[in-house]
Order: sequence, then structure tokens, then C-alpha cells
Amino acid sequence: MYKVFYLDDEKADLIDPIVSKLRSTGELDVIWEKPVSFEAELDVLETRLKDYNALFLDLQLNGDQEDGTKVKYQAPPLAQMVRTLATEKKITDIPIFLCSTDDRIKDSYKRDFTSHDLFDWTFLKNEISDKTVSKICSIIEGYKKINERPKDFNTLLGRDYDTVDDRILSRFINEENPPVHEIARVIFKDVVQPSGVLISEQILAARLGIDVGKSDDWPIVRDTLFSKAKYTGVFCESWERWWSDLVNEIFAEKTNEQLASLDAAERVAFLIPIASEKIVAATPIKFNSSTNFWTICASTKQPLDPFEGFKIDMKLEPKAWQDYSYVSFYALIERLATRDGIVLHPSEVRRYESEAAEM
Repeated sequence: MYKVFYLDDEKADLIDPIVSKLRSTGELDVIWEKPVSFEAELDVLETRLKDYNALFLDLQLNGDQEDGTKVKYQAPPLAQMVRTLATEKKITDIPIFLCSTDDRIKDSYKRDFTSHDLFDWTFLKNEISDKTVSKICSIIEGYKKINERPKDFNTLLGRDYDTVDDRILSRFINEENPPVHEIARVIFKDVVQPSGVLISEQILAARLGIDVGKSDDWPIVRDTLFSKAKYTGVFCESWERWWSDLVNEIFAEKTNEQLASLDAAERVAFLIPIASEKIVAATPIKFNSSTNFWTICASTKQPLDPFEGFKIDMKLEPKAWQDYSYVSFYALIERLATRDGIVLHPSEVRRYESEAAEM
């Protein structure tokens, strides 16, 4: 069981159900307290966090103390000070989670990019599930492993680091005591979460040309043929990923063909004799024609050829080892992208308007 310190200004009748959900799987022991003044809270955290595995913060820490004084500050400056305490080795580096309501996150946090790196993950109070708890535990466990072996990148990535793009963690090579939260942030937010050197199960299926919904034996292909490409590094418990380059290598070894040079039907035709007869080639999303799939549509989650897709505005340009995210013309024209809060990359607006005008 992981011990979590939870700071929130809400009343007990609103917090108790949240704490109960977080405790429901028996993996988290959540201790909730109301915030005190900023300076006093720092003293509390410096003392208390030595005994905890994680910190949960509400975005807006506003409320009245018992003596009637008003507390009014936000989570980011407090999180920054906690990170400083960890960097100075006054406390053990632990993950910091932001938990709030959807409206508050939309109105404030999502527009303030400078504070995003302070938090390891964000979850909504009204959407807590077993999966939420599982992800929290995965991040806590990842921190424990990094604290134990902060510069053992072979272990942290579950792979020989010499075979990985050395730009990813290069900043830590010559640093004597890099902060654990910085290493965790780079691995989690620059490697595990985005598509690039690692890919999700949906993108893996797209690159193999397989329609998962119609392929009974997809798990055989995924877990048997491409098991050696599975990511086993930190945070893998709740974020299943596969090494993109190893997927290409395994396909080439088994078929003597290059994955990227084939369309979906050809990829599946090569895999059927090796894997199973119960896999079916994916077909294009409506309005598209190419089956040279390499990614998925961010709205429909269906296989997509990036050349037929439209780049999404990701706020920050992808790093050298990361891929762009794409959305299909169908999702745009049917306003599914709007529903999902997806915005086109500025370079794609004119092309989309041109294609939409020809409809």
C-alpha cells in the first residue's frame, strides 16, 4: 500500500467520497488535510512528506483556517517549492498529482504551460476509477525505481540504452546527481506518453495493418510475435507500449520485408502464415483511400496514413524522437474533432479548408 498526502480546501462531505474511491482497491492509503498558509504549508510538507509516497494537490487551494484567516494560493507554486525541497535532498523525490474539476483545469491549468512539468499526472475528481488508481500506482512505483537507480538507464528503460536515441536522456549523462523528478518527467512525458520511439497498442495494430475489431487472433500477434518489442521500463504497468524500431526489426526478420513499404493487405498476408488465419486487414476511414497505415486518427482511433491525415496542434512541437498526432478528414468534417477539443496545426488549416470546399 502506498501512502498519499492529499491537500484540498473542500469540505469533508465532498472530499470523503473522493478519498473512498482512491482507497477502494486497497493500494492507496490517502490522508487528506486542508491547506494552511503557504509558508506554514511548506513546513508541514517538508516534515510530513518524508513518510509519504505521493502528493495530491487540488488546483485552487482556497479556504478558511480555523482561526478565520483566509488561505488563497494555487497548486503550481506549492509544487515548485516541493520540487526544490527534493532537489536540495531535504525530502525524497515523490510524484505530485494534480486533481481538480474539469472546469478549473480547462479555465486555468491547460492554458498555463509553464506549470505542466511540475505535475506528473492529472486526474479529475469526478472520474476516479480502478484504472485511475492503477495509473497512480504505476507512477509511484516508477519513482521508487528511479530513486533506487537514477542513472541506470538500461534498467529504467528495460533496454540497452546504447541502442536508443541518445538525445533522450543525454542531459543526465554528465550530471552527478540529477533530480529524480526530472528523469521521471523526461521518461514519462517525452518517451512513454507520446508516440515516437514507443507506440501504443492501437498504433502497433495500425502499423501491422490489422483491424483489431475483426481479428480474433490479434492477441496472439501482439503477445507472441511481437513480445520482444514490448516496453518493460518504468511506468509500463499502466502504459502498455512497444518499441517502434523493434517492431520493424521483428517484422523484417519474420517476413524478409520492410513494414513501411507494404500496404495493410500485404502486411497481413505476410503475417497470416506466421501468426494465424484469424486476422483481417484494416480498411481506410471514410473519405480516405490509402492503407499505408502508420498512425491512428486521434478522434476515431482508426488506422490512418499520415499523408492523408491532418497534423494536430500539440501546443509544443514534437521533439526529434516524437511523432505528430493526426486527425482524419472524416473526423474534421463530421465535427468529431471539435467534440474532442482537437485543433488543427496552423500549417494544415488551408489544406483542410481547400479539401472541405471541394466536398
